[in-house]
Amino acid sequence: MENIIVSFNVIAPVFFLMVLGYLLVNYTSLADRKLTKQANAIVFKIFLPCMLFYNVYQSDIGAEIHSRIKLCIWAAGGLLILFVLLCLIVPKVVKQENQQGVVIQGIFRSNYVIFGVAVVQNMYGAKSTTTAAILSAILVPMYNFLAVVVLSIFGEKRETDWKKIILDIVKNPLIISSVLGIIFSLLGIRLPTAVDTTVQDLAKLSTPIAFMILGGDLDFSKVRGNLKVASVVLTIKLVILPLIMIPMIVMMGYRDADLLSGLLAYQTPVAVSSYIMAQQAGADGQLAGQLVVFSSVLSIFTLFVTILILRTIGLLGI
Repeated sequence: MENIIVSFNVIAPVFFLMVLGYLLVNYTSLADRKLTKQANAIVFKIFLPCMLFYNVYQSDIGAEIHSRIKLCIWAAGGLLILFVLLCLIVPKVVKQENQQGVVIQGIFRSNYVIFGVAVVQNMYGAKSTTTAAILSAILVPMYNFLAVVVLSIFGEKRETDWKKIILDIVKNPLIISSVLGIIFSLLGIRLPTAVDTTVQDLAKLSTPIAFMILGGDLDFSKVRGNLKVASVVLTIKLVILPLIMIPMIVMMGYRDADLLSGLLAYQTPVAVSSYIMAQQAGADGQLAGQLVVFSSVLSIFTLFVTILILRTIGLLGI
């Protein structure tokens, strides 16, 4: 019973915030989709960068990276291997060409910055999110770059300005903040107390607002059709991949917050931006939207079950 309560307390706040956001946008006059779009930009450019920066900045990053180097290599290498396998297999299985890139992106691309760091923080506290923040700095640019690659290959609009893509990735606020956090931590640079407090307060706003916006953006009118394809994609993403990856992380010797951080790289929902990118690439935007909606809802339950099982067998402690 204790494991059920702990697992529920980790996932329930995420679910409640998403429901609150959905209700505010769809059933009140307090918010609408225009507001969520504007708020999303603020979260992406201010709140989340502050969170990632502070989580790394307040840690001993040198020791943290050294003790987790295998996990970082595994995360980056695993993502690349998964990407290559998907590019080879999916086109042979999915016959509708404008769905191929969407399916590949839906399986490998996760909303890790929001879900990954938040779930680890809910379970272990802010000081234990360093691993998730480090993995964010590695995985976020890889997600973005690989998504552009796959949609360029399998989308209708195949002409791509690679210099612009690389520049956009380098200018990504989440990447910049993570790198700055690493630099400040390694060099021992300390922020003035007033600035430190301000950054910390902004960081605390990131999780609740991000999940409320995600809930407000959910559009269940887009879930019609493509149920067979979507169910297969989400079964692979939310069930099969974690079953493959968890034993690997455990065999490397990682437990608790490190294990959870690595797991969440593969069991978090499809990134919301994947829907926008699929539309821009001339791929099946409707399927991409369905994957975002379904994965955001279903991940609440799959994460609860996963955390419950891992706690029951002693791999996730408090």
